[in-house]
Formats: sequence, structure tokens, C-alpha cells
Amino acid sequence: MPAQSDHPRPNPDALLAGMDREQRGGLKIFLGAAPGVGKTYAMLLAAREAQKEGRDIVISVVEAHGRAETEGLCADLERVPMQSVPYREREFAEFDLQATIERKPDVVLVDELAHRNIPGTRHPRRYQDIEDLLDNGIEVWTTLNVQHLESLNDSIARITGVRMRETVPDSILERARDIVLIDLSPRELIERLHQGKVYVPEQARAALDNFFSISNITALREMAFSAAANRVDADLRQAMQQQGEQGPWPARDRLVIAIDGRRNSEQVVRAGKRLAERLQAPWTVVYVDTGRVRYAAAQEQIDRAFSLAERLGGNTAVLRGNAIDKELVAFATDQNATILMLGRTRERLWAGILGQTLTQKLLRHNRDFEVMVVGGEAEPPPAARRRWEQLKEEMRLTAARHYAFALAVVAVCVSVSLGLERLLPLPLANLSLVFLTGVLVVAARTSLVPALTASAVSFLAYNFFFTEPRLTFAMVPQAEIVTVVFFLIMAVIGGNLADQLRRQLAALRATNEQTRIMLSLSQKLASAPDPAAVHEIAVDAIARLQHVPTCFVVEDDTDNDLHITVSEPEGTQLDAKDHAAAGWALRHRKASGHGTDTLTKVPWRFIPLVDENASHGVLGVRLADRPLGAGGEELRMLDALVHPITLALARTALNANLEQARVAEETERLRSALLSSVSHDLRTPLSSIIGAASTLRDCETELTADNRRELIGSVVEEGQRLNRYIGNLLDMTRLGHGGMKLQRDWVALGDLVAAALRRTHDLFSSVNITRSIPTDLPLLYVHPALIEQVLVNVLENAARFSPLDGEVRIAARQDNEDLLVEITDQGCGIPPQDRTRIFDMFTSGEGSDTERHGSGLGLAICHGMVGAHGGVIEAQEGPGGLGTTIAIRLPLFDPPETLDDTVNNDDA
Repeated sequence: MPAQSDHPRPNPDALLAGMDREQRGGLKIFLGAAPGVGKTYAMLLAAREAQKEGRDIVISVVEAHGRAETEGLCADLERVPMQSVPYREREFAEFDLQATIERKPDVVLVDELAHRNIPGTRHPRRYQDIEDLLDNGIEVWTTLNVQHLESLNDSIARITGVRMRETVPDSILERARDIVLIDLSPRELIERLHQGKVYVPEQARAALDNFFSISNITALREMAFSAAANRVDADLRQAMQQQGEQGPWPARDRLVIAIDGRRNSEQVVRAGKRLAERLQAPWTVVYVDTGRVRYAAAQEQIDRAFSLAERLGGNTAVLRGNAIDKELVAFATDQNATILMLGRTRERLWAGILGQTLTQKLLRHNRDFEVMVVGGEAEPPPAARRRWEQLKEEMRLTAARHYAFALAVVAVCVSVSLGLERLLPLPLANLSLVFLTGVLVVAARTSLVPALTASAVSFLAYNFFFTEPRLTFAMVPQAEIVTVVFFLIMAVIGGNLADQLRRQLAALRATNEQTRIMLSLSQKLASAPDPAAVHEIAVDAIARLQHVPTCFVVEDDTDNDLHITVSEPEGTQLDAKDHAAAGWALRHRKASGHGTDTLTKVPWRFIPLVDENASHGVLGVRLADRPLGAGGEELRMLDALVHPITLALARTALNANLEQARVAEETERLRSALLSSVSHDLRTPLSSIIGAASTLRDCETELTADNRRELIGSVVEEGQRLNRYIGNLLDMTRLGHGGMKLQRDWVALGDLVAAALRRTHDLFSSVNITRSIPTDLPLLYVHPALIEQVLVNVLENAARFSPLDGEVRIAARQDNEDLLVEITDQGCGIPPQDRTRIFDMFTSGEGSDTERHGSGLGLAICHGMVGAHGGVIEAQEGPGGLGTTIAIRLPLFDPPETLDDTVNNDDA
């Protein structure tokens, strides 16, 4: 049989990540510490070499800044023309993304990754254009200065005094397949500035006075080296995982510092920080959670150590598992660590003799990295009093029902054993298995202390009921003494193992529940329509995750006071100190209250939700109500949840701002359209009225009776027309501002049609009207005046656009749960492409029924009024392709049982 291969198995996730990066197109970044180090020049040199090798290279954007040598390198490379983008009455040349995608070269050169695009292009930022190119499978070469990385923005501002407005997310570096570091010494870069090879002389002098000092450039170089080193380190870990290598590979020092929650934890963190500074190595502080109950003092030590590590610039992590040494080795291997540091552990004589101390296990199992033990006074074994205090604390945290369950199980075991002894002549040792099973059941269902209680009570019951002499605690046969003692040892060990399995299962369930809640939170936040919905979703998720009262606090713009928008449980109130802590967090954009350095006595922890542009409120979590307070893991979980909640609030705020801008734009358009309409459609009838009235006044004696009647009729007709225009404008204004109130009533359609025909009687002097309205149609539950106005507007249009002696047909029928009204004329019809547009305000078609004069508001008002009733109005082709049919569909409701009696009483 051939020997099994020992070659390690590749990590499938790392393989898939590498394949995904290759399939989406490669990104190559030429990274520099500052402008002028030669990034663009190096990119063009590499492009020319690649072109000689037969690759299809295209330039989309190259910023030469007037440098002749840079322009010379572009000479033999194809360019994609820039697009012209108008902005504020000027034309700007911008990167043409669509043309580049259509050209689809092997490699495209896009200079200045952090560039902000002119408004009007597809994306606001150039790195988003590059992501589109990568998603289309096009390889991109680009340039970037380290000061434009988002994570370094604050550090750059402190060092140079200049805050970069154009930044790119650090994820763009993570997506890059290759990073080429372009470096130049500070003196060489300054010399290039003096020679005018970076900026024109005026800009060069200003740059030298401010940004380009030797100290600034040196700091920027170190940041560039660090960014490149971090990326190389990540590439190394991924390559190891893809090849299945276990590592670590000592390409770069990396520290893992383990703490155990004892009094030397902070001392270990400080020692690790000093070593990391000397080695210039990244470092991580870890704690292995075995699932056992952590006392308040131990939890406080862990939190203080984690807080110290974060203040000193280190990372923190909580690992879960029973074998502390195995978890530490696995984490250090995964992180490609070279040094594992821990403090001096508590000295246990028996563990040292058996080689079971943590240090001994790590030295025995480790082959790849150094193990360093920080010296210092080891924590002595706890005195008897302290053991008793710990035992009392664990007993206090255990529910009374668990002890009752343990006693009940022991009683059942006694009964079963007595029954088996009478039925079967079993040896005494076999009966101990019944009690051992009971101890395992208690350990699996409760916790360690009830399991130990069950072991002790089982030991006593076993001795009392089944060893000779019976019904006493004395034991005469020595063999029985050995049996009972070994039973007790087995029961304690078995109960401990069962308790460990139960804790592992509980931790797995808790982790799954956290993952489920966070996934549900992300999904709900993505669809939240407004800030109020985000508040409710966030409070509900955090309250379920942390099992403590939670609230969301915002500042009211009217009185500048803090108010709770939503809380769990409902009705949660904050006292004066809580309000002060929440206000401090909102003003200073830092967490306050429990577990912070500000107002620590407040039971709430208030976390501000802020981004670059605004503060979206404060999330309050009453962490003091937790049995052991808030550990570092809970605080990190809260911080992880705050980020997506803040993004969701920023998104809803942005949507609201966009909607306000859209409404403002629409209002301005409406205002302009109203002014245009009023200037024409109101002036025409006014002119006719003024002309007729002035003729009556000036030529009264010369006019015949027929002339006067004609002029007076013209005044009345134009006045009615003017009244209709003003009524339409008022109705449209009420619809647009939500002022149209529906006062519904039960009414017959025939009555509404009759009233509308009476109002439009004069318009149908030369047009025939036919009606087809069944008398058994159900009643409508509508605002009678509004639906009558809809019919009037539609009939006016039909009469206006019908030929002389034409026919306008009104038909109605019940269509399932709706009442369908169709008004058909015999005009020239409406083109299909305009049948939806005619219901927009101030729309007048050409060569159709809408061609003649009018304000264009009538059908828009109909659309708003019918929509307010939950109905639909649409334009259709007339029968046989002649004319137009306006179809009005209104929902039907079941009339109340007393409607007929009410109608009869009203008639009476």
C-alpha cells in the first residue's frame, strides 16, 4: 500500500479569492510617497516594455503636467480620446469610461487614481471608474500617492498640516494584484522641485514652503513602505494558504500576545508593545475563551488589557476553544506570526510534574515560532478563602432550578438502581453506572456546579443505599470502598467533560444567533426607507443581541433637546445624568458612559453615530445590567454593529436630501410652467372680456340688440373659461401640496354623469351625446364633487376635439371589483407614445387631440383626483382606430347594511 501523501491541503477559500481576482481583471498600482517621485514615468516605461511583448496597451488618462520626457513616452501608445463634460458654463476633459470599455484593450493606463470627476460623469470618483473596468475584465495600471489613502487621512493632516480632500478606500489596495513601490529620497525630490520637474515655478515655491519639507517627505516614505509591506504580508499569507503551507514563514516579524485575565495581563501587553516597537512589527493581543464562567475581577482584567492594547495601537481578538495551547498555535500560524508572547502562568505543582502547564504545552507542540514568557511575580494559588469566594460566586450565578434538577435526577437513579437490584442479581459496581449516567445528564443539561453537586449526592446515596452495612454511611468491605471512591472520581471527570461539551454547544449556538441577527440586521438596514425605520431596526437587533435595554436618542432641531425616538422595552426613560452623558457623546462624537473614560458611573453606554458630514444620533445600551458587565467582546460587537447602522442612516439622509432637491426642482419647474401658462391662458380670456366690455361702453348707442347680446354672451363665456382655468390651478395646487381631502359619500354614477353634462351643456351644441349606463350598477364610494370634476374635464376635452356633428359616447360597466367608465370621442386621436404623457402637467401634444389651446392641466388634475381614490385613468385608442377613449377605473366597496334605510330616510 503506497504511503499517504503528507503534502498539506490548499485552502479552498484562498484559491477562490485568487481566481476571483484574476477573473475580474488585474489592477496594478504604482504607489509613491508624494507627487514627483516618478510614478507616471515608471508606469509608461513598463507599458512600453509590455507593448514590445505584444500586449494591447491603451492610454485613457496620463497627466504629464507639461513634462516633455513624460509626453515623449506616450508617443507610440494609442490613446482613448477624453470626453468633454460641461460644468458651470465651462468644458472639462474627463476620462471616457464607456469608450474604454468598448475598446476593451489588454491593459489601460489611468493616471491619478484619487481624482474626483466633474459632476455629470457616470461615477463621482475615478477609482469607481476603474472598478467598472476591472469588472469588465480589463487590466488597469494606475498611480497613487500614499497620502490619498482614506485610513491615513487624519495622520497625514497631523504630519503635514494639509488634509487631503481626494481619498480612496483602502479596499482598492486589497483588490490590487500588483503594487509597485516608486521611491525617491527627500533630497532628490526637493531637487526635482527646484528644477521645475514636478510643478511650475510658482507652485513649486509654495509646495516647498508647506508640504515638501524633508521631515514630511520622510514620514510619507515610511507610510508608503508600511502600506506596501502590509500588502506584501497579506499576499504572502494568501500564497501560503493557496499552496497549503502551514507556516509561519519568517518574512516579517509579527507578534501574538496571549493574556489569561490575571493580574499580569497589562504587564504582558506593555512588554509586547515594547518588543513590537523594537522590531517594527504588527502585534495582536488575544484571549482564549474556554466557555467557563468568568468572574467580575477576571473580566475586568481582560477588558483593561484589551483597552490598553487598543490605546497603544495593537489589535485584539477573542478565540474560542477548550485547548488553549492549540487555539494559540492555530491563530499564530494563521497570522504568520513569528513570536508568541505570554505571561508567567500560575504555578501548579501537579501540572508542572505532568508537563501540563501552558508554557510546557506550547514548547512541546511548537516548531515554527519563538515562545517568549514575560517575567514577573507569578500569581499564587488562591487561598482557601478565595476558593470559597469563587465557589460562592459560581453558586450565586447558578439557577436554583438546576440544583433541584440535580437532586431529582439522583432520586430517579436511586429508584432505578433499587428496582434493578431486586429484578436482577447485579454486582455492586454495575449499579454505579446508573448514577454515573445521571451525573452526565445533569452536566449536559445544567452547569458544572450542579453536576458536582449531583456527583457528591450520588456518592452519598450510593454509599447509603447499596454498600454494606446498608442505610448507613459506613463501609466495612474494603472492595466497596475502592468502588465508591473510583465512582466519585469517574463522576467528577465525566461531569466536567459533559459540562465542557455543553458549554461548547452553547457557545456555538450563541455565535450562530449573533450571525443570524447581524445578517438580518444588514438585510433590514439595506431596505429601510427612512431614519425612523433604521432606529427601530437597530434598537430591536441590539436589544435581542445584548439582552439589555436599548434606546436611540436624537437632538430635536426645534428645542435642541434630546429625545428618545424608539426604545426596547417601550417607555424607557433617561434621568438627568443619562441625558448629560448622551449629550456629551453627541457633541464630542465619542462614546460616553459605562465602560468609557467619561461619566463612567452612568449605567448606559452612549455611542454616537457619526460620519464625515453629520451626526445621526446616539445609540444607548444599558450595559451595566449585564451580570458581569460589558466585556471587550461585547463592546467590539457593538462597534461592529454601529458602522452599518451609521451607513444606513447616512444613506437615508442622502435619499431625503435628494428627494428634497428633486421636489425643489419640480417646484421650480411648476412655478415656471404656471407663470408661462398664466401669462398666456389667462391673458386670452381677459383680453376678450376687456374687448367686449369696452365695446359695450364706447359704442353703446351704435350697437343693435343682437350685437349687445352677442358681446354680453362673449363676456360670460370667456368669464366661465377664466373661472375654469383658475379652478384647475387651485385644484392642482391642492393636489401637489396634499391639501385635497376626500369626503367620501355613496353616490350613483348616473347622477354624476348627469351633473357633469349639465355643466358642459353649452359645449355640446354641435356634438351628439350617447349614454350606455346600466341602472343596476353598484354605488360608488367617492368624493362626489371631485369625480364630477373629472367627468367635466374629460367631457370638455371630448367636446373640444370632436368634429361638427360628431358623437361622444359615455359607457359604464362593472369589471370585477372596479367600475369602468369609458368616454369616447371621434377626434383625430392621440399617438401611442403620447398616451401616458398627456396626464403630465402642461403637456400639449402635436397633431393630436391635445393640439388645440389649453393650459394642459385638465387631464393632470383628473389623474391626481382618480389616483387619490385608488383608481386609474388612461388614454386608449378609440373603436376601429378612430378617436380616443379615456378609461376611468374606480374601485368598488361593499355598502353598509343600513345604506338603503339611510337613503330612504333622506328621501323622506
